[in-house]
Amino acid sequence: MNKATSPEVMKLNNKKAILELIYSEKNIYRAQIADRTRLSNQTVTNLVKELKEEGFIKEVTMETKGKGRNPIALSIALDDLCAIGVEISVRGVTVGCFNASGRVICREEHPPTDGILPIVKAMLERALKAADTKTVLGNAISVEGVINESKGLVVKSSVGLEGVNLKEELRYLGIKTYIRNDVNLLAETSDRQEENYMMIRFDRGIGAALFLNGAILRSDHNMAGEFGHAIVYSNPSPKPCKCGKTGCLTTEASMSAIETHFKMSVSDAAAAYHAEEDEVTVKMEQLSRFIAEPLANLITIMDLEKVLVTGTLVDLFGETFLQSIHRAVLERLSVWNSYQGIEVLETYDIAERSAKFVVEKYFLRWRNGGAISKK
Repeated sequence: MNKATSPEVMKLNNKKAILELIYSEKNIYRAQIADRTRLSNQTVTNLVKELKEEGFIKEVTMETKGKGRNPIALSIALDDLCAIGVEISVRGVTVGCFNASGRVICREEHPPTDGILPIVKAMLERALKAADTKTVLGNAISVEGVINESKGLVVKSSVGLEGVNLKEELRYLGIKTYIRNDVNLLAETSDRQEENYMMIRFDRGIGAALFLNGAILRSDHNMAGEFGHAIVYSNPSPKPCKCGKTGCLTTEASMSAIETHFKMSVSDAAAAYHAEEDEVTVKMEQLSRFIAEPLANLITIMDLEKVLVTGTLVDLFGETFLQSIHRAVLERLSVWNSYQGIEVLETYDIAERSAKFVVEKYFLRWRNGGAISKK
C-alpha cells in the first residue's frame, strides 16, 4: 500500500465500519460505536460529523422515562438515500427507484421489444431524474441468462442483449452499476438462515443459484447454476435443446416445454392439473421425477439443506406439484442427508430486490460495499 495514501484508506475503512454498524443496529450511540469498533471517542466523533455532513446518517432523539436530557442516537438517513433496481426479462423491462428503506420513488415498465438497450438507458435516466436531490447509492440490473458478473457482460440471454457489456454501456450515468443473473440476485437478497441451499426459478427457462457456506457459488466461466441444462438420463424420449445437447431438463420442465408438450397454455395446463385430469396429472408426475433426478444428485453432492423454488410455473401448479417433486427427491436420497425440504420463495419484486441488493452492498462489508461518495 502506498504510504502516502494509507491514512486515507484507513479513514475510509473506518467510515465503512461505522456505517455498517449503524445500518445493522438501526439506532446506536457514539459510545457504543467506539466500543464496538475500538476506535477512539474523538475519531468516532470526527467521522460521524463527516458522515452527517455527507448525508449518510442522522441523529435520532431517544425517549426515556427518566429525568434529564434524552440521549441522541445515530441512524442511517434512509429517506435521503436511494438505489435503482432493474429487471430485464423476456417479459420486458422494469426500472424502479427506491429509497434506502424500500419505498418507491418511481417505477416504470416497458414491454419486450427489439433494440432494448436504448430503452433501458432512457428509463434509467428518468429514474435518476426522479431521485432529485437524494444520494444515489448505485444501480443493480437483473438479467435472465448467463452473465459475467465481474465484467458486467451478458454472455448468453434471450432478452436481446447477448454480447453487450452493460456496465460499460451505462458508465456514463456516473453511478456504481452491478449486473447480476436474475436467480443469483434473488438468492443473494433472500436473507436465509441456512448456509447451504439452492434456489431454482421455473419460468420460460430454468435457472438456479447455489449458496454454499453462506456464499453464492460462482465459476470462472459464469455457468454455475445452469440447472436447466442438466441432463435427465431417465427420460425415454429426450428432446434436442437449443444449447446443442439432447435431454436437458429445460426441454421438459420449463413453461415453454409444457406448452409444447401439452398443446395448451401453461395456465390451462395448471387448471387441468388442479382439476385432477388424468392425462395432465400423469405427465406432471413424470415431470416431477425428471426434476428430482438432477436435483437429488446436487443435494447429495453439495450437502444442501433446503431447496427454494420460485417462478410462474411454481405459482401456477402450486403445493401439490412441489410435494410431488419432494417425494421423488426423497426416494433418491440416502438416509444421512441434510435435506430439509422444498420451500416457495414468496411474492417478490425483482426490481425492488435489485435496489435492496445495492443498499446492502453499500453498507455491509461482507458484501464488499462500495466506496463512500456523494453524487
